Amino acid sequence: MSEQKLSKHVDQFTVAVDQVQRALEPILKQPLSEVLPKLSTIQRCELEALVAYSIDTLFWIYLKINGVPPKEHPVMKELQRVQRYIAKINAAKATVSTDGNGNGRTLQLDRDAADRFIKGALGSSSKR
Repeated sequence: MSEQKLSKHVDQFTVAVDQVQRALEPILKQPLSEVLPKLSTIQRCELEALVAYSIDTLFWIYLKINGVPPKEHPVMKELQRVQRYIAKINAAKATVSTDGNGNGRTLQLDRDAADRFIKGALGSSSKR
């Protein structure tokens, strides 16, 4: 690799690290022990998964830079584990609606009530 290409890659890496630092700045301003109690359960799960994934990814990059094949390292299993948790969090978010106050409720169909509504609507239309 030429010196010019290497310099370009180092510059791109530096810009990327600066972007990561700016993105994480709001989280890193306060200790997690102060931030977590202010968040909803889903937000806490997302934040903790983000932190775990970020640390594992940075370690993966460290291994790659030092010539260690990260695909053969246990950090890959850890990254995959965190990815599975992120998928579970996203699935939980999809099944939970919020009532405006940030309180999550699982949506569930009440079949008996639905049957009563349908029978009532059909019964009232046949009487007309």
